[in-house]
Amino acid sequence: MAEPYYADDLVTLWLGDCRELLPGLPRADILITDPPYASAAATATTGWAKQKWGGNWGDMSLVTLMAEATLDAANLSAEHEVYWFADHLSYAALVPVFFRRYQLVQSVIWDRQALGMGAYYRKQTEFIIYCRTRGAPEFASKTARDLISVSPAYSEREHPAQKPVRLMTEFLANSASGMVLDPYAGAGTTLIAARLMGRPAIGIEIEERYAEAAARRLSQQALMAVT
Repeated sequence: MAEPYYADDLVTLWLGDCRELLPGLPRADILITDPPYASAAATATTGWAKQKWGGNWGDMSLVTLMAEATLDAANLSAEHEVYWFADHLSYAALVPVFFRRYQLVQSVIWDRQALGMGAYYRKQTEFIIYCRTRGAPEFASKTARDLISVSPAYSEREHPAQKPVRLMTEFLANSASGMVLDPYAGAGTTLIAARLMGRPAIGIEIEERYAEAAARRLSQQALMAVT
């Protein structure tokens, strides 16, 4: 295995395909990730979008294939938790994947507190599928709700689907204190949140421009911590 793209005392970031890298990485206790939703490929039926994506209405096979391949390849502890981001279309395809594997499957709604693109009923929310194996560590909160309102940090965005650090810390605060894994790390928000909470974390990103952004953000965070 090649050298990590970035590493410090808590966080390791790898550049490459998660399907190839995951089997050789340390065991993780929490998988929290925001993979590509691929909904555009399944819903574009007209105009330039149809030419670009193919207009394969309703075909979410790529979404389920990605989830199955990632869960099969990941080195997860026997007792673990999963947070898997989705939109309203990919969510419907993904739920059966997780129900076949987990003792408990729940949905959490992220309210972005801002209108998204589009028309008619414009998007303001995203879905997170939360899963636990039987015997997973005790959930920290007794009052956690399935609706979390956190504004996007647009000024910090270095990835088109970047999530706010505060959202990730809310999830991690409720979950076990073991190794955090993000196989679709993007610009590194999960890794930043984990390190803020003193958690060890591993990330994988396939596109170097985003791995570079994640490494830069992590380096800046480390520098701020010692100044």
